[in-house]
Amino acid sequence: MTTLFDPEHREHVTDPLDDISQQTGESPYQVFSDWINMSVASFSGDEDAYQKPLDRYRNDGRDEETIRALATLHANALGGLVLAVEETQEDVLGGVYEHYGLTSEHFAQYFTPGAVSRAMAQMNLPDANSIREATPEEPLVIGDVSGCGSGRLIVDSARRLRDLAPEAPAVYLGYDKDPLCAKMAVLNFVLNDMTGYVLLGDALKLDAHRVWFISTAQLIGGDHPVRELDTSEGDRVLARFFGAPHVDNDAGASQEEPDTESELDVDPEPTPGEPTPAPNLDVTLDPSETSQAGFDEFA
Repeated sequence: MTTLFDPEHREHVTDPLDDISQQTGESPYQVFSDWINMSVASFSGDEDAYQKPLDRYRNDGRDEETIRALATLHANALGGLVLAVEETQEDVLGGVYEHYGLTSEHFAQYFTPGAVSRAMAQMNLPDANSIREATPEEPLVIGDVSGCGSGRLIVDSARRLRDLAPEAPAVYLGYDKDPLCAKMAVLNFVLNDMTGYVLLGDALKLDAHRVWFISTAQLIGGDHPVRELDTSEGDRVLARFFGAPHVDNDAGASQEEPDTESELDVDPEPTPGEPTPAPNLDVTLDPSETSQAGFDEFA
């Protein structure tokens, strides 16, 4: 298998980011962080978040032509990421993060090697009966909530499930306390056509400062594939998947978990093989011929 670390693939992403660092004098961490934030903003339609790094460039006295050139480099890096993922079927994003030496001992960030992650993915799947019995209304729930990093294990689990049972509907969960890692997982969910939620917070305390819902099925209705949930919706995710008590912010009372049949909405799955355009990119995402649940209880 071709690996991420072949220069021709890695450089799809790193060359534009290195150019930004050289032109602005900013550190690789700052450039990478800006790029991740702008990429998530592109997929969620958050214009304010997208403009924030560009506004900083303006405040540094750069002219609009230079700012447009820097924005183009950010977009080129995202397009390069899409291309590299398609070509390698690897966690390119996590690999670039490691390439720049951005893992943090403070957060005990030691990303699982790809070969180990693929082996663990097999163990991360539900049993055969659960896979056979899964329905769009009661999809499989697969995740990594101990600190998902870039979402490598979850992505490998999704790929393994598609190999074994292409039609099995699944919802994927990621949980991390590092904002940058959580956003990398969001991007990996989008790029690998995965339906699910990424939570930013401490899983041991069952808190979540931010929660994103990801589903490329939303593109069919003209919506962005990423949506950040409000506090009440985030609480429902914690209640639905982690058993946390759901508190009605208006009434202040604890509520029971929502009834699956009456309160869960399931979007129609994308047509197998139908290309899904990536927002603001000259690159087409080609979804795998798999059944996605399109699961969104907040639709």
